Amino acid sequence: MPAFGYLLLINEHLHRLLPSLWRVWLLFYGSFSLALGAILFAFLCPIQIKRYESEYSYVDTERPHLTAHGLTPQIADELRLLYRRMSKWEASIFGMPRLEPDLPNLGAGTRDDLRTGDQWGLGLIHIWRLNDIKYPRLRITILLLFWAGLILLAIPAGITFLQVTHLLWRQLAAHIW
Repeated sequence: MPAFGYLLLINEHLHRLLPSLWRVWLLFYGSFSLALGAILFAFLCPIQIKRYESEYSYVDTERPHLTAHGLTPQIADELRLLYRRMSKWEASIFGMPRLEPDLPNLGAGTRDDLRTGDQWGLGLIHIWRLNDIKYPRLRITILLLFWAGLILLAIPAGITFLQVTHLLWRQLAAHIW
């Protein structure tokens, strides 16, 4: 990205050398968009989502450690905090019945929709999913930045690919005929 920006800054002299400067503009803004999306993802995405590919890999990795060391109250505390901070939009996206962090065993077995043999695993599943739906507007923005960057980079790359392929075919045809 800095190289493309530098090329654009010295574009007065570059116009004579590069007749199609629009490609450099697309490369600059495409790489900038991808970089911004990656930075926002790296700094703002919850650690559980970056580290674990699914709620089940999160449970399989974290549950044995938390239960073996008597750290299950942390699950209830984190659930309580995540439920409290959930926006209306996030609440509408979260389709699971809420656990009861203030009750023993997260309220598992107190209602028909909370039947489970693994309340701490279910609590961790809730934590992962709640983190996965956090900040929907920001997530949509990051998604759009990534897509815009990919599209902006794909346009000059595709055109260049076609031009190089055409040139190769012309050279091959000249050697064959």
